[in-house]
Amino acid sequence: MTQGLFLSKFKRPVTPRGIEWLVNKYFDEAGIHRASVHSLRHTFGTHMVKRGTNLRVVQEAMGHKDLKTTSLYVGLAREQMNKEMQENAL
Repeated sequence: MTQGLFLSKFKRPVTPRGIEWLVNKYFDEAGIHRASVHSLRHTFGTHMVKRGTNLRVVQEAMGHKDLKTTSLYVGLAREQMNKEMQENAL
């Protein structure tokens, strides 16, 4: 029996490249042009940090070996929060 979280119609595991192909296909079908699997990862990491998720948890979820890599999302989250504060200022 083949092990995998997602299986193709041929009952084989879908590769990371296969998932990227599917995501890009659905971006095209939805008319979303300036997005990628990579931008989804950045969005995920940024939102997790912005919501106060422990950096070690984000590190594990992102598959980063070094916490310094994950800590880059702290700066992105701060930038996004500052932008939102400016846009919604009274």
